[in-house]
Amino acid sequence: MKDDCLFCKIYQTKDRIIFENEFFYSQFDKFPVSPGHAEIIPKRHIVSLFDMNSEEWNCLFPALKETVSLIEATDFRKLYSEFIKNPISEKSVWFCQKMLEGENISKKPDGYNFGNNDGEVAGRTIHHLHIHIIPRYLGDVKDPRGGIRHIIPNMGNYC
Repeated sequence: MKDDCLFCKIYQTKDRIIFENEFFYSQFDKFPVSPGHAEIIPKRHIVSLFDMNSEEWNCLFPALKETVSLIEATDFRKLYSEFIKNPISEKSVWFCQKMLEGENISKKPDGYNFGNNDGEVAGRTIHHLHIHIIPRYLGDVKDPRGGIRHIIPNMGNYC
C-alpha cells in the first residue's frame, strides 16, 4: 500500500467495492462514461500492467468475468442516484447525472470495451494500475467500428 494513493486508500476503507479476489478488487467508476462503467484494481500498489506477476495475471481474467456479471446484474438508476447522494466531487455528480439522463440507463450492455491507460502519455492520471470496463450499447455512437482506435483523432476508421 502506498499512503498517498487513492486506490490504495479505497481498498483500505473497502468503500463501494463490488468484488474482490486474492489480488484484485472492482468498483464502479465514480466518473462513468457509460452506464455500468467499472474498473478492476490490483490490491498491490503497482503502476503498470507490466508490473503484474504471474499469479496476478492468472487472477485477472476471473476478476474481469465476475465484474462483468455484476455489471449486468446492477440497477444503474439506483447506483447513480446513490452516488449523487454521497458524491466524491461536483464533477462526479455531473457524470452520474448524465448516466441517469441517458437512454441506456435501464438496458443490459450489448458489448464492452476493456482499457488501460498505461503511462501518462496514454492518459493515466492515477498512478495505480486500473483496468476500465466500459459497457457499450447498441446505438450509443453513430459508428462503433474501430472502438478504442478512436482515442487518436481521425484514426478510428480503417475500413
